[in-house]
Amino acid sequence: MNGTSPGTTDGISGTLMGVLALVVLVILAVLWGKLKDYGRAKAKQHVFARRDHRDGQQLVAEELHFTLAADPGRIRDVVLSSVRLAPQCPAVLADAYVLEASDSEVVVAYGSALSRRNFTASLRLSPAGAASDAGRVDAVWGIRTWTLSDGVTDGVSVMRRLREDVEAALRGLDPGLHRTVRGTR
Repeated sequence: MNGTSPGTTDGISGTLMGVLALVVLVILAVLWGKLKDYGRAKAKQHVFARRDHRDGQQLVAEELHFTLAADPGRIRDVVLSSVRLAPQCPAVLADAYVLEASDSEVVVAYGSALSRRNFTASLRLSPAGAASDAGRVDAVWGIRTWTLSDGVTDGVSVMRRLREDVEAALRGLDPGLHRTVRGTR
């Protein structure tokens, strides 16, 4: 007690101490939640979904470059008929579907109307650059956008399947095509 005001104590009042204690508890709870999320993400990346984490990083970092003898319109038609794709964006269950298609590019997405779009990929088509490659087309397959869950790329098995299906479709058109893998990131 101080000598000037009877009934008051020196220092911090009980109400202020309660508010400070509550603020400290909230901060500790938020930090604990963030620490748990970080631990769960690292465990998923390095223990539970280790292969998907590694493959996902590789799939989004690489582009497949093909040089083949075929017309761009024919390439588009063969890819659209050979690759397993839903005819439109599925309503509930996620699946791969055609987002847009032209003679210069085929864009594929994976997701559903109910959930988010997990990734988009494209096959870009252009005339081959070298003069000796007259009548040949450069086709580039790559993942354009993707999402992560706990640090692991979503839809890795579908990315892998689409990549294999696109390559098989292109090889069906030109068994002697030239294939190169290039890193993009």
